[in-house]
This record gives sequence, C-alpha cells and structure tokens, in this order.
Amino acid sequence: MILMFVYNILGWLKDSFDLTLSKLKEILTRIAVFITVFMILLWFSAFLYGSFYFAYMPPVSLTKPVNLQFKLCEDGIGMCSYPADNITLVQEGQTEVFARGESYTIKMETVLPESPINKELGMFMVKLQLFDKSGGTVSSSSRSIMLHYRSELLRIMDTFVFSPLLLSGFVEQKQFLTVEFYNNYIDDSYNPAVGAYIEVQNKKIQIYTATLKIYAHFTGLRYMLFHWPLLSATVGTTLNMCLLSFIALLSWYQIYYSRYNGNSNSVEYEPETKSKDRSAMEERRKNIREMLARERKATEAQMLGKSHSYPEQQYSTLETMVSREVSEDTEESLISGKNTEGSESDSTFLRHRHPVTSS
Repeated sequence: MILMFVYNILGWLKDSFDLTLSKLKEILTRIAVFITVFMILLWFSAFLYGSFYFAYMPPVSLTKPVNLQFKLCEDGIGMCSYPADNITLVQEGQTEVFARGESYTIKMETVLPESPINKELGMFMVKLQLFDKSGGTVSSSSRSIMLHYRSELLRIMDTFVFSPLLLSGFVEQKQFLTVEFYNNYIDDSYNPAVGAYIEVQNKKIQIYTATLKIYAHFTGLRYMLFHWPLLSATVGTTLNMCLLSFIALLSWYQIYYSRYNGNSNSVEYEPETKSKDRSAMEERRKNIREMLARERKATEAQMLGKSHSYPEQQYSTLETMVSREVSEDTEESLISGKNTEGSESDSTFLRHRHPVTSS
C-alpha cells in the first residue's frame, strides 16, 4: 500500500510537472512570437518613415564656392573685365535644386582685404542671374555693397592691440561682407533654375574668397519635420506602426475566421453522425445479449449434473463485465467506422473468457 501510494504521488508530480512545463513552453512561444512580430513591424515602420523623410524633405542648405574669373588687359596687368563666375547648382543625380512651393534665401559671403584700393572703391554692384536648363534667365537680382568705414585712429589702435596676432599670422586685416540677393525666393515649377551667374561690377576690387549660400525657409509639414525631428519621427513611426498592426490583425482575423467557418461546417453534420453511432451501439449491445443467451443455453444443456448456482453466478459476473465494457466504449471508436470489428472482437473475447466445456 505504501509503495502504491508513493508511486501515485510520484506519478501525480510528474504529470503536474509535464503540464506546467507545457504551459510554460506555450507562454514563452507566444511571447517570442509577439516580440518578433513587434520588432519586425517597428523596423518596417521606421524604414517607411525614413524613406518618406528623405523623399519629401529637400536639402536644407546648399553651399557653392565662387571662383571669380576675369579678362586680363593687353599689358597683362589689372582687370579689363568684371570678375564673374558661372555656377552649376544641380548636384549629381538631381534634376531640381529648389523644392516646389518653398521659399529660399540666396546670399553671397565675401572676404575682402582692408587694402587702400578697396577703401577707395566706395560702393560697387554685385549681380546674380539664375538660369534654367536651356540657358535662359529665370530671375535676376543686383545689390550694392561697400566696406565698413573705419577711421585712421581706429585702424591704428586696432593694429597696435592685435599686433602680436597680426605678426604671428593668426589674424588678418580683412572684412566679411554679405550680399543678400533674395530673402523669399520661390522657384518656378515649370521652369526651374539649375545654375547661377555671379558678376562683381568693379574692375579694381580685390577679393580673397566668395561663397554662394542657399537656405530653405520651410513651412507646413516640412517646417515641423525640420525643426522638431525627434517628435516628427516618433509620431510618424507610431502612425506607421498602428497602420501595419491593423493590417496584420485584419489578416490574422481573416485566416482565423475562415478556419472557424470550416470547423463550424463540419460540426453541423455531427448530430447526424452521433445518432448513427448511437443506433450502432444499441445494435451491438443487442447482438452481445443474444450471444450471451445462446451460450447460457448451450452451457446448461452440457452441464446437467452440476449445480445451477455456479453457472448463474458466472453468467451474472460475465454480464456485468460485458455491460461495463460496452459502457466504456467512446464515441471516437464508433466514428472511426470500426463497429463491425468491435462486435467481432467482443464475441471472440466472450468465447475466450467463457469456453464451452464438454461433459
């Protein structure tokens, strides 16, 4: 008894452990599938937002160096033409420079030495022309510019204070001038500009360097994407995530609903199958009872010299066993279509359990 009790306890513990382990495996599998699907959707949402951002957002700024060129005089000294440069604004792989409907600021930054010639120039003109692919002028702008005035006393004090830096070469006597051609330039969508022509209308000017800079003034959605990139990325990725999750849930529901409909259609025929199985079970029981009755009569005819109590007790025990066996039959064995084989096996079982003895 004790060994049997211990055996039952160990079996119960093993079954409980197997059940818990199976549930744990199922939970871990679901968590792993959820995390995998979530990461795939998150990565795809971020990829969609990044693709939209780089396709929708134009370049924020464009910087081009201005290499001024001029024609020398016949004696080879001085300039006999205005210094000018022809600049291509379109970068490699692009067809347009300016985004449609957006405003831009176009300006040129120059570095001029504080030489006596530049101080005597006074005001001079700088001209900008934007041209299209065919070379036609799209827009033109001219601005005047001059060096900032500084008195002789101020220049002497400045030279004295910054003399160590001037002697070491860290500081130079120069001025930075900015020429703003456009403050709110909007390009023509049907005839976009692809290049610029800059001309400094003075033959005696001395210039260290010049740079053309273009800045975009975004409005609407582009303004939000440029000035609040983290917020825009979070909102855009979240919206993409919600849309993709809705599509995934809709697909899963469609698959699950189709499977559920298939199972429900199969269940509709279940009552009819059950009624057929019950009738087959009743017929099987009837055959078993008839077989028992025939065997009882045959046994009584062969065992006339023995007492009647032992056969009847044996018959009652046999009937109890048979009825118990029949009641333990499940519907699965009946649905499988093995009713005939079951009746034959039962009859064989009864004949082995209760053989006919000869007198």
